[in-house]
Amino acid sequence: MAGEFIPMVLFVVLGVLGWSFFYYSYKGKMELQKTIQVALEKGQALSVESIEKILQSQRKPQVDFKRGVLLISLAAAVGLYGLVDPFGIEITGFAVFPLAIGIGYLFVWKFTPAEV
Repeated sequence: MAGEFIPMVLFVVLGVLGWSFFYYSYKGKMELQKTIQVALEKGQALSVESIEKILQSQRKPQVDFKRGVLLISLAAAVGLYGLVDPFGIEITGFAVFPLAIGIGYLFVWKFTPAEV
């Protein structure tokens, strides 16, 4: 009976994590929009350069490095679990997917110009 709840809890937790990611991302963008709107209503001039600077400050290149390292670590953990557990050898193939995405993030981080 208790073993039946494990998949349900897994999918509920994944749903809650996905919802919270999108909700807080939306909330941050709305706060930025409200800040710009209040600045315009008070008569402050916002040049194109200042708006571009605000938008560029939202995306930092270090995020790609962090995601790459995290995904490669996840791939290593899944691969090691598959090698240690005698019944989990089939799961080592799934470790290739986060490994490939993590390497892709590291390539994007490495080849992103420094001034962006």
